[in-house]
Amino acid sequence: MSDDAIRSIFEPNSIAIVGASRNPEKVGYLILENLIESGFKGKLFPINPKVDEILGVRAYTSLDSVSEDIDLAVIVVPGTIVPNVLKECGKKGIGSVIVISGGFRESGKEGEELEKLVIKIINETGIRLVGPNCIGVDNPYVGMSMWVGVKKKGPISIVSQSGLVGTAFQCWAEKEGIGISKCISLGNQVDVNEIDILRYFVEDPNTKTIAMYLEGIQNGREFMRVASEVSKKKPIIALKGGRTEKGIKAAKSHTRSLSGKSEIFEAAIKQSGILSTSSLEELYISSKALSFLPLPKGRRVLIITSSGGAGIMAADTVDRLNLELPSISENVEERLRQTLPSYCVFDNPFDVTTTTVESFQLVMEENLEDENIDAFLPIFADPLPRAAEAVKSVAKKTEKPIVVCYVGGGKVEDIEKEKMHEAGIPVFSTPEKAVTALYALVRYNE
Repeated sequence: MSDDAIRSIFEPNSIAIVGASRNPEKVGYLILENLIESGFKGKLFPINPKVDEILGVRAYTSLDSVSEDIDLAVIVVPGTIVPNVLKECGKKGIGSVIVISGGFRESGKEGEELEKLVIKIINETGIRLVGPNCIGVDNPYVGMSMWVGVKKKGPISIVSQSGLVGTAFQCWAEKEGIGISKCISLGNQVDVNEIDILRYFVEDPNTKTIAMYLEGIQNGREFMRVASEVSKKKPIIALKGGRTEKGIKAAKSHTRSLSGKSEIFEAAIKQSGILSTSSLEELYISSKALSFLPLPKGRRVLIITSSGGAGIMAADTVDRLNLELPSISENVEERLRQTLPSYCVFDNPFDVTTTTVESFQLVMEENLEDENIDAFLPIFADPLPRAAEAVKSVAKKTEKPIVVCYVGGGKVEDIEKEKMHEAGIPVFSTPEKAVTALYALVRYNE
């Protein structure tokens, strides 16, 4: 493997877009527009023999007509033309290529033959290729977003065998203001695969957590070996597509992935130190938690809530996930009864029943030294101003994770969530999601 070639896929100094277009409905327009608007820090070379410029950027008739070196070529021409473009890349000395174009093995026998030709060419030229049939690569740290124009920098890197999973993940992170580090859509994986990407991500200083969507693994033993090494340094969270008979059939038609039995996959990734998830939402929640929160020493959590119903939902999820709800100590309860109203529920969940954040802060601070409590889960279930300040104040005093849920707070909730995310404190929108986030921390620690 060429480390430089993989690095150029994520950190290019120059990009050629072969098939760039002036037509806003064309993918070649979308990718160039996103690279410009996301603030790509290097040089852009649109390749289109019919025009002089696109979106204010000088266009070139061919790769050969570009006098400067090109680190990365992004190919968005019809699939049948891709082999000729790859040959041009080889002659130009371009070592890294992303093929967005479809029409390969996922489309039938003719596409399969075309893909074999692509493999032959890259083997002859030494090109490292992402795809085909993918949506590209994103890296906000160099202003590079090809598909959805994300800009927010963050700690989560994504490797996906589905474009949708990557874009959904990025859009959620962008909307919440937590951002991503890198995202790569692998497509048909004729060359660059998840093993190459794990090796790159583990060395990337901007990647703290790795999220993966996998439909099938080509080299299971090597994947397990590399993943075992990487997971000791950074959390890896995975979602397996194709868990059922119908899902396996769909995976085959998607990228012709050989999706193995779910039970075998689960056993393999567990052995590799990877956390398995059962939905896209859980993949996102778990990645978010592991990117920002410290690990708890155990499974014991104190729930503090302003809503009895929200506390019950959290407690149900705690029980389902085999977490624990310890009672608060008699000494702490006695001190809290001297300060808080008598109608509070002095139990776990602890229902403060009030609309002020000071009660939440007091309950957490009084329990900071309790060795029977490993984590706090405050549920702000009303429009509660200053929630961010309260959580930040407690977080400075403890190494225990504070897994925040904010729900039903309207505009105040939006303001407080933004403050907490800016401070690196993730917020979850339902009690169930917050407990699921805590569960990810517990599983990784264990």
